[in-house]
Parts: sequence; C-alpha cells; structure tokens
Amino acid sequence: MSARVAVAVAGALALTLPGWPAGPVGLVLTAAGVLALVTSVLYPGTTAPAVLITVAALSWLAGDQAGAAVRLPALALAVAVVHSAAALAAVVPARSWLPVPLLLRWTGWTAAATVAGVVAVSTTALLPLAAPVPTTVAALAALGAAVVGASVALDRLLRRR
Repeated sequence: MSARVAVAVAGALALTLPGWPAGPVGLVLTAAGVLALVTSVLYPGTTAPAVLITVAALSWLAGDQAGAAVRLPALALAVAVVHSAAALAAVVPARSWLPVPLLLRWTGWTAAATVAGVVAVSTTALLPLAAPVPTTVAALAALGAAVVGASVALDRLLRRR
C-alpha cells in the first residue's frame, strides 16, 4: 500500500465524518478541505496535512453533532492516520510501495500513538470539575511522564528484536 493512498483515504474520512456544515461556512470549509486533501496527497511534506486536520476540526465544530459518540472516535483515528501517513509519505518516494515489515511497524506506532492520545484525553475526564489548577497540572504532568516512559520502554523493546 502506498502511504499517499493512506493519506487520501484517511483524509476523505476526516472530511466526511464531521458531516457537512450548512450555509456559506460549510461551502468554504468543504472547498478548503478538498483543496487541502488534494494538496496533502501531492505534497505530504508541506503544511497541507495540518490544514486538512484543521478543516476537519472546524467542520466538526460547525457540523451536525448527531451520533457524536461514534463519529468522534472515528474522526480522531482518521486524523491520527492522516498525520502519521503524511509523515511517512513525505519521506517515501511517490510511486513506491511500502514493504510489509515497514507497514506493520508504521501501523503499530500509529495505533500506539492513537491509544495514548485517547487515554490522555479520557483520563482528563476523570478529574473533578472543581479540581484546583495545580492538581490538574500535576495529574497531566504525571500522565505525560507515564506516556513518555511507556513509549521509551516500547521503543527499546522493539529495537532489541
């Protein structure tokens, strides 16, 4: 599979999952999203993937929130895949296909980063709403340290193979 194909598929999903915002804002976001998607596929090493992700987030804010419990995690996964696939596509020649071992390693790191992000966001929901700022900052710092520590340990484990 080509990394650019992954950018195209995940980018298209990231643009369609929020739903289509209505009115002139929706028209502008749709046009900007399609332009960013095409540019991301052609030039993945530029800021185009970041623009694509931004348009998807703005479309989410301006779009229909029905079914958000299912669509939001799917959107988060699509955005994560756009980000990591664009990074991979930026360093791989345009017409080359990825060897299976590299594709499996990329898939594993993308999944690990996505799970870490979901865990980080989910654990902030466990904090009390009236928690003092130092408590919140300390909890987030501890969570960040745990995620970095787990990433380093996983990296060392994979490099031993």
